[in-house]
Amino acid sequence: MRSYLILAAIVVLTIVGDYALKSASLRAVPHASVWFFTGAALYALTALGWMWLMQSQSLAQIAVRYSAATILLLTGVGVVFFGETLSTRQIAGIGAALFSVVMMQAEA
Repeated sequence: MRSYLILAAIVVLTIVGDYALKSASLRAVPHASVWFFTGAALYALTALGWMWLMQSQSLAQIAVRYSAATILLLTGVGVVFFGETLSTRQIAGIGAALFSVVMMQAEA
């Protein structure tokens, strides 16, 4: 259970960090904005979470769960907050990401 809470925290930090970095990228001078430094700091915090997860889980398990969660949530952020659209190919890729989580769980 502790591992899932840590993973959830890492995913949230990543999503908020990516939101900040995307917001920075829309500025005239992205690297000088508070959004950039906020995103970078949040990414640094995720490194701590990864280290804790690596103590109890394989990299494959962590990577698949993390990747699937961030793909889904970042897609939502892109669509809802930045007006991005999804192609059929991208939707198929999201389905493949979800399938990989199911396959990894089946092994565990």
